[in-house]
Amino acid sequence: MRDERRVTGKAGSGALWRVPAWLTAVVALLTSLVVTSSPAAAGQPYGPYTCASGYVWREAYAGDQVCVTPAIRTQTATENALGPSRREPNGGPYGPDTCKQGYVWRETRPSDHVCVPPASRDQAYSDNSNAVLRLADPGGTPHGGVTISTSLNQTGGRLYANGSGLTPNGTIWFYAVGIGTTGPYSLGTRTADASGNLPGWQYVADVWCRSYQTGPATIVVLDVKAGLVTTAGTTTAFLHCG
Repeated sequence: MRDERRVTGKAGSGALWRVPAWLTAVVALLTSLVVTSSPAAAGQPYGPYTCASGYVWREAYAGDQVCVTPAIRTQTATENALGPSRREPNGGPYGPDTCKQGYVWRETRPSDHVCVPPASRDQAYSDNSNAVLRLADPGGTPHGGVTISTSLNQTGGRLYANGSGLTPNGTIWFYAVGIGTTGPYSLGTRTADASGNLPGWQYVADVWCRSYQTGPATIVVLDVKAGLVTTAGTTTAFLHCG
């Protein structure tokens, strides 16, 4: 069985050498062209977090681009407006953000302490969990703090991941996109440690080759507690049939 480990991510630094001024200019020009012509920027009307048809950004806080139904966005705006009136005026065991009886923190992200009914917190978690499935192009999201590597074998390969900048003790979902005509394909989960890291190269999933696959698959990562979707690199394991 052949084992070819290929790591996708940022390249390490090489030997030091003097770069001619003309070469620096050419590299800068090419980099600019690549960035401005990226599929995510050119193909989606609202950038890499453009929602699929029927969904809109939740906007629970500035920069919240988790895709939800229009009704949930309206509900979220109402909750933001009512939030201060649902706090204990004199604080409590959780400080000034302590909610009145019958309310809990919404937690669309760990720092979201808007006080809402328990059903709204459950809704926020559900919407975060489905964030990948509601994007127009999850494979066009930017590279985040997680990187994947592939160990190829005769029937496909095995995926590993490491990374940082995740929600401490949070669940991290992995998906593959660009597999034939199917949508995001769930590969499994890992749990970040107390510092928000996936230390070492942690096993994610075994991947089986698909004879109809014509190109590498993109691995997409979902930090569930934050609702944040990013990419972690590509793998050729789905192409590797023997």
